[in-house]
Amino acid sequence: MAAPDYSVESLIENINIRCSVPESQLTYTAADFTILANNELQDEVVPLLMSTREEYFVDFVDIPSPADGVIPFPANTIGGKVRSVCYLQQTNPLILVNLPRIDLDVVAGIGFNNFTVLAGFFIQGNDIHLFPNSSVPTNTMIRIYYYKRTLVLAPPALYAKVVAVDALSNTLQLDLVPAVWAVGTELNSVNYISPFNATNALFTITALSAPSIVVDDVTGIQVGDFISEYGYSAVPQIPIEAHGYLAQLTAAKALEGLGDR
Repeated sequence: MAAPDYSVESLIENINIRCSVPESQLTYTAADFTILANNELQDEVVPLLMSTREEYFVDFVDIPSPADGVIPFPANTIGGKVRSVCYLQQTNPLILVNLPRIDLDVVAGIGFNNFTVLAGFFIQGNDIHLFPNSSVPTNTMIRIYYYKRTLVLAPPALYAKVVAVDALSNTLQLDLVPAVWAVGTELNSVNYISPFNATNALFTITALSAPSIVVDDVTGIQVGDFISEYGYSAVPQIPIEAHGYLAQLTAAKALEGLGDR
Protein backbone atom coordinates (compact mmCIF):
# COMPACT_ATOMS: atom_id res chain seq x y z
CA MET A 1 0.00 0.00 0.00
CA ALA A 2 1.30 3.44 -0.93
CA ALA A 3 2.12 5.99 1.74
CA PRO A 4 -0.65 8.50 2.54
CA ASP A 5 -0.70 11.53 0.24
CA TYR A 6 -1.40 14.90 1.84
CA SER A 7 -0.53 17.04 -1.18
CA VAL A 8 -2.67 19.73 -2.80
CA GLU A 9 -3.58 17.25 -5.51
CA SER A 10 -5.05 14.93 -2.87
CA LEU A 11 -6.79 17.90 -1.26
CA ILE A 12 -8.44 18.78 -4.58
CA GLU A 13 -9.63 15.17 -5.02
CA ASN A 14 -11.17 15.42 -1.54
CA ILE A 15 -12.88 18.69 -2.46
CA ASN A 16 -14.34 17.18 -5.65
CA ILE A 17 -15.75 14.24 -3.70
CA ARG A 18 -17.34 16.50 -1.09
CA CYS A 19 -19.06 18.84 -3.55
CA SER A 20 -19.66 16.30 -6.34
CA VAL A 21 -18.29 18.62 -9.01
CA PRO A 22 -18.23 16.68 -12.32
CA GLU A 23 -14.84 16.24 -13.95
CA SER A 24 -16.25 17.77 -17.14
CA GLN A 25 -17.16 21.08 -15.46
CA LEU A 26 -15.32 24.16 -16.72
CA THR A 27 -15.96 26.47 -13.76
CA TYR A 28 -13.07 25.41 -11.54
CA THR A 29 -9.58 24.36 -12.55
CA ALA A 30 -7.04 22.83 -10.16
CA ALA A 31 -5.48 26.28 -9.88
CA ASP A 32 -8.89 27.76 -8.96
CA PHE A 33 -9.43 25.16 -6.23
CA THR A 34 -5.96 25.93 -4.92
CA ILE A 35 -6.78 29.65 -4.66
CA LEU A 36 -10.02 28.89 -2.82
CA ALA A 37 -8.19 26.52 -0.47
CA ASN A 38 -5.54 29.17 0.22
CA ASN A 39 -8.22 31.68 1.16
CA GLU A 40 -9.97 29.24 3.50
CA LEU A 41 -6.65 28.17 5.00
CA GLN A 42 -5.71 31.72 5.99
CA ASP A 43 -9.21 33.01 6.78
CA GLU A 44 -10.62 30.06 8.75
CA VAL A 45 -8.22 27.23 9.54
CA VAL A 46 -5.18 29.17 10.76
CA PRO A 47 -7.18 31.40 13.18
CA LEU A 48 -8.98 28.31 14.50
CA LEU A 49 -5.70 26.49 15.15
CA MET A 50 -4.24 29.57 16.83
CA SER A 51 -7.21 29.68 19.19
CA THR A 52 -7.12 25.96 20.05
CA ARG A 53 -3.40 25.13 19.76
CA GLU A 54 -1.94 28.53 20.42
CA GLU A 55 1.72 27.47 20.04
CA TYR A 56 1.35 25.41 16.84
CA PHE A 57 2.70 28.08 14.49
CA VAL A 58 5.36 29.45 16.85
CA ASP A 59 8.87 29.65 15.39
CA PHE A 60 11.89 31.78 16.19
CA VAL A 61 14.58 33.81 14.50
CA ASP A 62 17.85 35.14 15.96
CA ILE A 63 18.72 38.71 14.98
CA PRO A 64 21.78 40.77 16.01
CA SER A 65 20.69 43.77 18.04
CA PRO A 66 21.21 46.98 16.00
CA ALA A 67 22.71 50.15 17.40
CA ASP A 68 19.37 51.98 17.21
CA GLY A 69 17.53 49.10 18.90
CA VAL A 70 14.88 48.87 16.17
CA ILE A 71 14.19 45.35 14.86
CA PRO A 72 11.58 44.74 12.11
CA PHE A 73 9.11 41.90 12.57
CA PRO A 74 9.99 38.75 10.61
CA ALA A 75 8.45 39.06 7.14
CA ASN A 76 6.35 35.90 7.49
CA THR A 77 4.74 36.78 10.83
CA ILE A 78 1.00 36.05 11.05
CA GLY A 79 -0.80 39.34 11.58
CA GLY A 80 2.39 41.05 12.75
CA LYS A 81 2.16 39.16 16.05
CA VAL A 82 5.17 38.15 18.14
CA ARG A 83 5.11 35.61 20.96
CA SER A 84 8.09 36.84 22.99
CA VAL A 85 11.41 38.64 22.71
CA CYS A 86 14.50 37.31 24.48
CA TYR A 87 18.17 38.10 24.89
CA LEU A 88 20.16 35.05 23.79
CA GLN A 89 22.74 34.84 26.54
CA GLN A 90 24.10 31.38 25.70
CA THR A 91 23.33 28.65 23.15
CA ASN A 92 24.78 25.52 24.78
CA PRO A 93 23.15 25.02 27.15
CA LEU A 94 20.44 27.40 26.00
CA ILE A 95 20.00 30.38 28.29
CA LEU A 96 17.46 33.03 27.37
CA VAL A 97 16.66 36.22 29.25
CA ASN A 98 13.10 37.28 28.59
CA LEU A 99 12.65 40.95 27.72
CA PRO A 100 9.31 42.24 29.02
CA ARG A 101 7.01 44.21 26.78
CA ILE A 102 6.62 47.76 28.06
CA ASP A 103 3.42 49.71 27.49
CA LEU A 104 3.82 52.87 25.42
CA ASP A 105 2.27 54.91 28.23
CA VAL A 106 5.05 53.71 30.50
CA VAL A 107 7.69 54.47 27.86
CA ALA A 108 6.36 58.02 27.49
CA GLY A 109 6.46 58.69 31.22
CA ILE A 110 9.54 56.80 32.32
CA GLY A 111 12.46 58.63 33.89
CA PHE A 112 16.09 58.01 32.97
CA ASN A 113 16.87 56.48 36.35
CA ASN A 114 14.37 53.68 35.71
CA PHE A 115 16.02 52.36 32.54
CA THR A 116 17.89 49.57 34.27
CA VAL A 117 14.77 48.46 36.09
CA LEU A 118 12.34 48.45 33.17
CA ALA A 119 14.65 47.43 30.30
CA GLY A 120 12.57 45.60 27.68
CA PHE A 121 10.86 46.45 24.42
CA PHE A 122 7.82 48.17 22.99
CA ILE A 123 6.10 47.74 19.63
CA GLN A 124 5.58 50.56 17.18
CA GLY A 125 4.06 49.76 13.80
CA ASN A 126 5.78 46.60 12.55
CA ASP A 127 8.97 47.13 14.53
CA ILE A 128 10.27 45.98 17.90
CA HIS A 129 12.00 48.80 19.76
CA LEU A 130 14.44 47.75 22.47
CA PHE A 131 14.04 50.10 25.39
CA PRO A 132 16.39 51.61 26.08
CA ASN A 133 18.27 50.86 22.87
CA SER A 134 21.31 50.14 25.04
CA SER A 135 19.46 47.53 27.10
CA VAL A 136 21.56 44.82 25.41
CA PRO A 137 25.00 45.30 23.78
CA THR A 138 25.00 46.04 20.03
CA ASN A 139 25.33 42.92 17.82
CA THR A 140 24.37 40.50 20.58
CA MET A 141 21.64 38.06 19.55
CA ILE A 142 17.98 38.78 20.15
CA ARG A 143 15.68 35.76 19.77
CA ILE A 144 12.18 36.59 18.55
CA TYR A 145 9.50 33.95 18.95
CA TYR A 146 6.70 34.67 16.52
CA TYR A 147 3.68 33.10 14.81
CA LYS A 148 4.94 31.90 11.43
CA ARG A 149 2.64 32.13 8.40
CA THR A 150 2.11 28.93 6.44
CA LEU A 151 3.49 28.79 2.91
CA VAL A 152 1.06 29.53 0.09
CA LEU A 153 -0.41 26.41 -1.49
CA ALA A 154 0.97 25.61 -4.94
CA PRO A 155 -1.30 24.12 -7.64
CA PRO A 156 -0.38 20.56 -8.75
CA ALA A 157 1.19 21.76 -12.02
CA LEU A 158 3.76 23.85 -10.12
CA TYR A 159 5.38 21.38 -7.75
CA ALA A 160 7.34 18.15 -7.95
CA LYS A 161 8.32 15.23 -5.72
CA VAL A 162 11.90 14.19 -5.02
CA VAL A 163 12.74 10.72 -6.35
CA ALA A 164 16.50 10.73 -5.65
CA VAL A 165 19.12 13.03 -4.14
CA ASP A 166 22.77 13.15 -5.21
CA ALA A 167 24.54 15.25 -2.58
CA LEU A 168 27.90 15.10 -4.39
CA SER A 169 26.61 16.82 -7.52
CA ASN A 170 23.71 18.73 -5.86
CA THR A 171 21.33 16.97 -8.23
CA LEU A 172 17.68 16.23 -7.52
CA GLN A 173 15.79 13.70 -9.59
CA LEU A 174 12.09 14.57 -9.62
CA ASP A 175 8.92 12.86 -10.75
CA LEU A 176 8.48 15.79 -13.15
CA VAL A 177 9.86 19.27 -13.76
CA PRO A 178 7.23 22.02 -14.04
CA ALA A 179 7.41 23.79 -17.40
CA VAL A 180 7.84 27.23 -15.84
CA TRP A 181 11.01 26.31 -13.95
CA ALA A 182 14.30 27.52 -15.40
CA VAL A 183 17.87 28.23 -14.37
CA GLY A 184 17.71 30.83 -11.61
CA THR A 185 14.29 29.78 -10.29
CA GLU A 186 14.26 29.93 -6.49
CA LEU A 187 12.72 26.92 -4.75
CA ASN A 188 12.01 25.47 -1.32
CA SER A 189 11.31 21.93 -0.13
CA VAL A 190 8.69 20.68 2.30
CA ASN A 191 8.59 17.36 4.14
CA TYR A 192 5.97 14.92 2.92
CA ILE A 193 5.08 13.79 6.47
CA SER A 194 3.54 15.76 9.33
CA PRO A 195 4.20 18.47 10.45
CA PHE A 196 5.19 19.32 6.81
CA ASN A 197 8.04 21.62 7.78
CA ALA A 198 10.36 23.18 5.24
CA THR A 199 13.44 20.95 4.88
CA ASN A 200 15.36 23.52 2.84
CA ALA A 201 14.03 27.07 2.96
CA LEU A 202 15.71 28.43 -0.16
CA PHE A 203 17.80 27.04 -3.00
CA THR A 204 18.26 27.93 -6.66
CA ILE A 205 18.30 25.95 -9.90
CA THR A 206 21.74 26.14 -11.54
CA ALA A 207 21.13 23.61 -14.34
CA LEU A 208 18.11 21.71 -15.60
CA SER A 209 17.57 18.55 -17.64
CA ALA A 210 14.21 16.90 -16.98
CA PRO A 211 13.50 14.96 -14.88
CA SER A 212 16.50 16.25 -12.91
CA ILE A 213 17.62 19.65 -11.69
CA VAL A 214 20.97 20.80 -10.34
CA VAL A 215 20.71 23.26 -7.45
CA ASP A 216 23.12 25.25 -5.32
CA ASP A 217 22.28 23.42 -2.08
CA VAL A 218 20.57 20.10 -1.26
CA THR A 219 21.05 20.30 2.50
CA GLY A 220 18.11 18.76 4.34
CA ILE A 221 16.28 17.58 1.22
CA GLN A 222 15.10 13.96 1.36
CA VAL A 223 13.50 11.50 -1.02
CA GLY A 224 9.74 12.07 -0.91
CA ASP A 225 9.95 15.79 -0.15
CA PHE A 226 7.91 18.17 -2.28
CA ILE A 227 9.68 20.93 -4.22
CA SER A 228 7.91 24.13 -5.19
CA GLU A 229 8.80 27.72 -5.96
CA TYR A 230 10.05 29.83 -3.05
CA GLY A 231 7.21 30.80 -0.72
CA TYR A 232 4.92 27.97 -1.85
CA SER A 233 4.12 24.51 -0.53
CA ALA A 234 2.65 21.39 -2.12
CA VAL A 235 1.13 20.43 1.25
CA PRO A 236 -1.09 22.41 3.64
CA GLN A 237 1.16 23.03 6.66
CA ILE A 238 -1.52 22.23 9.23
CA PRO A 239 -2.26 19.11 11.31
CA ILE A 240 -3.45 16.12 9.28
CA GLU A 241 -6.71 16.19 11.24
CA ALA A 242 -7.44 19.65 9.80
CA HIS A 243 -6.99 18.68 6.14
CA GLY A 244 -10.53 17.34 5.87
CA TYR A 245 -11.90 20.52 7.44
CA LEU A 246 -9.98 22.60 4.88
CA ALA A 247 -11.43 20.44 2.08
CA GLN A 248 -14.96 20.89 3.45
CA LEU A 249 -14.59 24.67 3.74
CA THR A 250 -13.24 24.87 0.19
CA ALA A 251 -16.00 22.62 -1.16
CA ALA A 252 -18.63 24.84 0.45
CA LYS A 253 -17.07 27.94 -1.09
CA ALA A 254 -16.93 26.23 -4.51
CA LEU A 255 -20.62 25.31 -4.28
CA GLU A 256 -21.43 28.92 -3.42
CA GLY A 257 -19.76 29.93 -6.65
CA LEU A 258 -21.96 27.47 -8.52
CA GLY A 259 -25.08 28.99 -6.97
CA ASP A 260 -25.69 26.13 -4.51
CA ARG A 261 -26.26 27.59 -1.08
